[in-house]
This record gives sequence, C-alpha cells and structure tokens, in this order.
Amino acid sequence: MVVKLDQAQRHSAFFNFINERHAIYINKEAGAEFPWTEDNILKTYSFCNVFRELDTVTKWIRENWCTPYMEHPNVPFAMAMARQINWPATLQEIGFPETWEPERIKEIMQARKDAKKKVYTGAYMLTGTLGGSKVEQTVDKILTPLYNNPPKLYMNSLELSWKEYLPYAGFSGFMAYEVVTDLRHTKYLKNADDIMTWANAGPGAVRGLNRIHDRDIKNSLSKKESNREMYNLLMISDRYLELHVPVLEMRDIEHCLCEFDKYERVRLGQGKPRSHYKLNRKKEDWEL
Repeated sequence: MVVKLDQAQRHSAFFNFINERHAIYINKEAGAEFPWTEDNILKTYSFCNVFRELDTVTKWIRENWCTPYMEHPNVPFAMAMARQINWPATLQEIGFPETWEPERIKEIMQARKDAKKKVYTGAYMLTGTLGGSKVEQTVDKILTPLYNNPPKLYMNSLELSWKEYLPYAGFSGFMAYEVVTDLRHTKYLKNADDIMTWANAGPGAVRGLNRIHDRDIKNSLSKKESNREMYNLLMISDRYLELHVPVLEMRDIEHCLCEFDKYERVRLGQGKPRSHYKLNRKKEDWEL
C-alpha cells in the first residue's frame, strides 16, 4: 500500500533522502560493509551522490585537469571539453588542452573508437544534427568554434555565465549548466553572487518539485517559478539536515530533486531507475 504524504511529510521525505544518501557515501568511504543503509530502495538501485563534486568523473576532472592547471587560461575551455567527452580514459589520453590541436585529438578519439574502446560517457548523448561523425561533431562543430570565440564569463554570476554558452552548438541548458558548475569551483566563478540563489532546474528537478508540491509530475514550471521553489527548499534545509550533511547550495538542491524523483518513482510503483546498485562493479579502464 502506498502512503500519501502531506506537505510537511513531503518536505521531510526529500531531506531524509538527502540525509540517508549522504550517510551511504560516508559509510562506504569509511570501509563499512554493504549495504550501508536499511533503505530497501537505496540499497537496490543506483543514485548519484548528494554532492556532484563527489561523483567519480567530476573528481577525476578536478584532480587531473582543474587543480593542476588552475592558473592556466584554458581552464574554462578545458571544462567544456571535459564535459563534452566526459570519459576520463579519453581525456587522459588527450591531455589537458594547453593548446588546441584538433587533428591530434580527432586521431586519438577515432583510434579509441576503432579499437572498440569507450570514447564518451553514456550520460550525455550528442545528436547527429551537426553533420559528420560523432568525433567530427565534437571537435570540429562544437569545441573548435568555442575555442576560437570563447563565451564571456561573468565572475559575479553563474546565471549570466550560463546564458553565454547557450548560443553555441552542443550547449543545451543542461550542458552549459554542467560547465558552469565546474567553473563555480575555480577562480572564475567561485565568488559568484548567485551560488545560493540560482540553479538551472532540469526536467528531473521539476518533477521532484512537482512531487513535493503534490502536483501532476508533468506540470511545467517557468525558470522563475522553479528557482523560487528550489530557493525555498534551501532556506528550510537546516531544519531537516542531519549533522553529517554539509551545507547545501542551490546546485545541490537541484541535483537532489532529480534523484528524489527517481526514488519516489520506485516508492510509488511508477517505474524503476535504469541502474541497479552493483556491489562488485567491474573497474573501468581508467581506474586500473
């Protein structure tokens, strides 16, 4: 039997999800034995970390490109390149783009493809609308124009910087948001005024907001409406978060709303996430 929750309970359910998911991360990192939680859904299905900075690919980008090259002027471009490919083995073979060498990079990517090695993550899917092969699209149609005519970064605003990426081929609201989120942890945007007041709500986050407000999950929200509702959640977060959870930012609220939507989908019998949790997951080729 599915229990219908009132507004206060829906708020509590959202933040309890955050508390429990981050506790899993802490327990796992501490070397505790599986399952790290008594929650049947969380120990059965795969959910992203509460904090995007703890996810595996983001950690690789930060540790191998962002931090070692923090003073290099190509960091903004490198973050865009990293997210367009989003696969550490490919990025490692290419190396940090201290200069732009499109032909060399296409050769590396094509060689990986020909060897039947993974070139991209499966998380971000490029369409064929730009013409040419996927490698040619990435390098010639997306990255080269970006390198030759980089977007302006507003050091005081995530939102304004995000909007600068939107006219570029290959940069949807989602992809632009990924790049700006990476840059938020660099000298370029670390002092932006809207870190605690703005986030780009994707479809999953909007569904999460609809669930919390007991609306049809297909209900659409304007950017202003979704931003206001996410901010309201951030403002009450200290009432619900347990001591083991660090202070949240708006990005964390947006990110967790998407994961909470997946969780509620299972709880309510509306579907299941694509990924089950795999205790003995085979290491990826870039982890060996």
